[in-house]
Amino acid sequence: MSSIEQQFQLMQQQIAALQEQLNNTNLAPMQSADDTATRPLHSMGTRPHYDWSPSEALTEVMNLDAPLHTSPMLSDSERKMIIESYPPMAHM
Repeated sequence: MSSIEQQFQLMQQQIAALQEQLNNTNLAPMQSADDTATRPLHSMGTRPHYDWSPSEALTEVMNLDAPLHTSPMLSDSERKMIIESYPPMAHM
């Protein structure tokens, strides 16, 4: 037998071994390291909700109790005037 034929037979044996290994792994169910991968986080189809409020010290340090919007709210007439000043969006 020539060396090429021997190499060919070795490659066929390796391919057969790999196919057997692949067939064996497909039969066994996949298992994760922990159960969280298979279980949903919660029963409802929404994002989880976290009830957390910062401590008083954190609120003080980060000034979290300051209002986000410091300017006064627009009146209804001012808001209407601003909205109507823009061109209509129809047919765009």
